[in-house]
Amino acid sequence: MVKWLIKRIFLLVFVVWGITTLTFIIFAVVPRNPALAMSGSQATPEQLQKFNERWGLDRPMWKRYTEFYVYLSKGDLGTSIRTERPVSTEIKNFFPATFELATTSIIISFIIGVPLGIISAIKRNKWPDQLTRFFSLIGVSLPNFWLGLILILVVYYLLGGVGPGRITSAAYEPARITGLYLLDSLLAGNWRSFVDSLKHIMLPSIALGVFGMGVVTRMMRSSMIDILGKDYVKAAQARGLSQFKVITGHALRNSLTPVLTTLGVLYGAYLGGVIVIEVVFAWPGLGNFAYTSILKSDHPAILGTVLVIVILYSAVNLIIDILYRFIDPRIKFEQ
Repeated sequence: MVKWLIKRIFLLVFVVWGITTLTFIIFAVVPRNPALAMSGSQATPEQLQKFNERWGLDRPMWKRYTEFYVYLSKGDLGTSIRTERPVSTEIKNFFPATFELATTSIIISFIIGVPLGIISAIKRNKWPDQLTRFFSLIGVSLPNFWLGLILILVVYYLLGGVGPGRITSAAYEPARITGLYLLDSLLAGNWRSFVDSLKHIMLPSIALGVFGMGVVTRMMRSSMIDILGKDYVKAAQARGLSQFKVITGHALRNSLTPVLTTLGVLYGAYLGGVIVIEVVFAWPGLGNFAYTSILKSDHPAILGTVLVIVILYSAVNLIIDILYRFIDPRIKFEQ
């Protein structure tokens, strides 16, 4: 277990280094000048030169690359060119919104996708199975930004529900404890803020979670059908156990292993900040921050965001691999 964990950590470090290096190279070859993006097309050559000197953009790439890792070793992700604040501070401010949205979306995907997958497997080739497969196909086929726009049109414009954003106004913002509005509202006992935050997070969570729900449903159905055909499940049925006990006591736990892999990949992607959904719903998360930084060619902010996303994605999948051992004791860690 320890040796396996050390190997995975070294692999994570290598992946982080590789992706940040690739990002640096992309910055060097993309013909877009951050000075022009920030200063505007009316800026004079002298203004552009001063801008480049101030932010070190006139230095050779290898020197900026080395300086980045020197500062990174000290826990410094640099300073955002656009906001002139530390990138670590910006990520700290924007990440809670993304974490809250990602967690709510993955919960929706799980609590809807797993039961639908079980029903589809039990009622294989019958009308519940056909209906479930139809809706799961729609879920994985619909572009989430299109679904988000439809939800805004129906719920906000036609029905007069809550609009985009994280809260209605600053008056509803709870006292900051963790940065997670739902949790902070509960900790402070502010039910008015909790209800308002819940209303706002539901639409983007549904738009984001529908795709995951479709994937989880299909994966759960496939895994459950395979497990139901195993000898030990048939033996349990032959002993006269009810279908409920066979499913919950024998089939469900073993069927969840591939589903966990899917959830880990989805959750890692969600935590990385789903840019389109956050932009559509004006959600102040990491994806929205990355989108604005890309528009302004804010290299330090983009690089810091990419670094955090890679670490989060790798860490989530590492945790999923560890959970395998507790779900299925037959799985052993390779040394």
